[in-house]
Amino acid sequence: MISATVALLCLCRLAQTSPTNLTGGLLKVPFNTTLSLFQSSTTITTVGVKAVMSIRAGLSQTWKNVLIDTGSAFLWVEGDNEQYIPGPFSHDMNAEFTAGYGTTNTGGIFDGGAATGNAYMDLVTVGEAVVASQIIGAATSIHFNAIEGDIDGVLGLGPRDSNQGQVSGYNTTPTFVENLASEGTIEKALFGLYIDPLGENGGSQGLGELSFGGIDQARISGEMTWVPQVAGYTDRYVFNVSTLTFGDNVVSNDTILATTDSSTPLIRIPEQQWFAILSNVPGASTYADPSSALRFCIIFKNTTAAALPDLVLGIGNMTVTIPPSSYIVPESLYSFLNITDSGVIHTWFYSAARSQAVLGEKFLENVYSAYDLENNLVGLANLAV
Repeated sequence: MISATVALLCLCRLAQTSPTNLTGGLLKVPFNTTLSLFQSSTTITTVGVKAVMSIRAGLSQTWKNVLIDTGSAFLWVEGDNEQYIPGPFSHDMNAEFTAGYGTTNTGGIFDGGAATGNAYMDLVTVGEAVVASQIIGAATSIHFNAIEGDIDGVLGLGPRDSNQGQVSGYNTTPTFVENLASEGTIEKALFGLYIDPLGENGGSQGLGELSFGGIDQARISGEMTWVPQVAGYTDRYVFNVSTLTFGDNVVSNDTILATTDSSTPLIRIPEQQWFAILSNVPGASTYADPSSALRFCIIFKNTTAAALPDLVLGIGNMTVTIPPSSYIVPESLYSFLNITDSGVIHTWFYSAARSQAVLGEKFLENVYSAYDLENNLVGLANLAV
């Protein structure tokens, strides 16, 4: 009965407030990316990436720093900077939401946090993308790691099962991308993600881009490589990495379960390859300073950047190459990250669980990624030169 009521409500609101851009075409939305420090509940400082964009909803309100997250699937805004006020298109669902982000120790901003509040149906605008009937949470309580700078909410772009049980009375709720497709604004529930590389000061050198409804062909070189999501992982984008190499010393032909994470700069390497680097690559060890945001990341002593190999991953029929210039931490960030030694090469490499990898911003800035929610596919392509 609840589902039927929501469906009827959506149809009525769509008739009253249909977006003007019902073209079924590609909608491009820019966003900013910056490196940020935050404190965990144990007062350990770690580092995340804030990819933020503006969202409009409520009483003609704008939240300018809403985080983009491919690992969750619910949209909420918070009230410290801009209290959500129901507007002419808002409908109180008389339901509560709890958007929880489990403790995964991925090094991302969301690790172990949660937001709770009231759920509304509303007209929501993200750039040129407009959804007439979108469930949005108005947060009244937020428990996150202390993040530098303002954050106004989260736009969850993950698979729908990521928000299972997050709105009282509902199993799952449609995501923003799914609603764009169901309302006819885009042809299919698919989005592309381009992340502009972080500069040596930790900020974007330009703008990133979300493309709703398809691939921005101007961003890629060659064809997209599409790989299926691994069966059984319906709550996140998990796909197979067939090979991983780091020079001649570390070679893996074992299948690795990988996921992308735009909220961390780290490339988390499977446990067995992690130890292989430490054991077989001369000068490799981990950074032990407990006050540094890159504690336990791999460092290299008595070598140069030119002498280090690429990290190479085989995904489908594509080879993704991460050069040292991407995985080495610029010395200009040492003070920001509380790195106190000199003459040592610090990296963004961190350990993951056995046969698993988390591919953060330093991976994503080397590829264009896309996510097909209808066919459960993840796409990758080389970037246009």
